[in-house]
Amino acid sequence: MNDLQNRFIEYLVEFQKTSVESCMAKHKCGDEKIRKMLNEATYDMAVYIMELIDGYSGYSADRHDIINIVTGERLKENPFIELHDILDGKMEN
Repeated sequence: MNDLQNRFIEYLVEFQKTSVESCMAKHKCGDEKIRKMLNEATYDMAVYIMELIDGYSGYSADRHDIINIVTGERLKENPFIELHDILDGKMEN
């Protein structure tokens, strides 16, 4: 993966951690079963969004990309990646 792809995935991983921790703090919960459930739900949601971008969802068979409007770099190119495949092993699930 290139630098843009790595940073994008790192942001998703950080978003998941922050969201789960924030939710648990808000609800004053420290139960590890709840943490696992929240990790699974946020992971599934991220995969569904990446499948939508990749063109594999039932919602749309169109393929999409994310473009850095400053550099023109395309997230899914150089090398070509399927975003939903990259999340496995990167995010908690």
